[in-house]
Amino acid sequence: MISEIKLNNFRCFKSSSISLSPEINFFYGANGSGKTSILEALYMCSSGRSFKSSNVQSLISFDEEVFSITGYDSSRGYTLQIIKNKTNPISIKVNNTKITTSKLIKEFPATAIHNNTFSFANAAPDFRRKMVDRSLFVSDIGFSETWFAFYKTLKQRNSIIKSRNINNIDPWNKKFSEEGEVLHKKRLVFFEQSLKEFKDILSKLNPCRTTKYLEQTTIEYSPGWDSGLGIYEALLENQSRDLVRKTTTTGPHKADIKININNVEAKQILSRGEQKILSILWCCSQHEVLRKIYNINATLIIDDIKSELDNTTFEIFLDLLKHLNNQIIFSCIDDHFSSKIKPENKDFKKFHVEQLK
Repeated sequence: MISEIKLNNFRCFKSSSISLSPEINFFYGANGSGKTSILEALYMCSSGRSFKSSNVQSLISFDEEVFSITGYDSSRGYTLQIIKNKTNPISIKVNNTKITTSKLIKEFPATAIHNNTFSFANAAPDFRRKMVDRSLFVSDIGFSETWFAFYKTLKQRNSIIKSRNINNIDPWNKKFSEEGEVLHKKRLVFFEQSLKEFKDILSKLNPCRTTKYLEQTTIEYSPGWDSGLGIYEALLENQSRDLVRKTTTTGPHKADIKININNVEAKQILSRGEQKILSILWCCSQHEVLRKIYNINATLIIDDIKSELDNTTFEIFLDLLKHLNNQIIFSCIDDHFSSKIKPENKDFKKFHVEQLK
């Protein structure tokens, strides 16, 4: 985790140094003060990209040529440096050695919840798959090889389907099935571990209307094909449909996490605030799995925590803080509620963003 971060020419920050708590960190300030920019920089320390903009060059301060982010992990003695100038690709170094973004996430794992992705229940299936896959990529050494092998096979099968020359499709069906089965099993194990943690965390929270709703929620892993069939059999059964649609319509690439309340999709019942707290709880559950089972400390970054949360769901978040053991970094416009945060032996730090510039 990042224990100290230094920003130079990053968005509105010409030069700033911030020492973080390994547990709870709260940034507040008016709109436009730079709260999101700090969280954005912290997420870049995990991913090498912004959760707000696809154009990394746009993060360079106005009238400057280059930005740099320097991070330090005091628990491991690791240093991180990210540099981007207007003419060269982004440069990422850990302990003075260049690394790729795929390695960066393993060194400094983090999940970000922001206004574009606050709803785990209302998002597309691809979003929920990626949340599980991202954690597996960090925790399972062989996962990336499995993931790439499967999607390479999927690409090849789709190419055959589009050409409609399916005389030689069977070897690819078998390869697809073999790789898909391995991928499915890895996802299913991690999902079940996360679901167990979700229920455990939920049981510790003070009961209210929203927690009662969440207790009635059923969260199930859908593999992406008829569970009564093997993947190979499902491919054969759906091959005619695949030819019509010119793509593979069944398999692990269609996997999803189904969230229902009394057999109705949760997004149809939960308010936006309740959906956001559900997303936070699920992210925390995955992080608890990483910490307890894989000895990996991941950071949860939440931009504009009060957005979408009413008083009831916000009280759930405050209660949740008592039960978490990972680093939490969140922001809000004002500080009128921080007196409600009772760290209870937690290391809690509060930052007024205007004073950090």
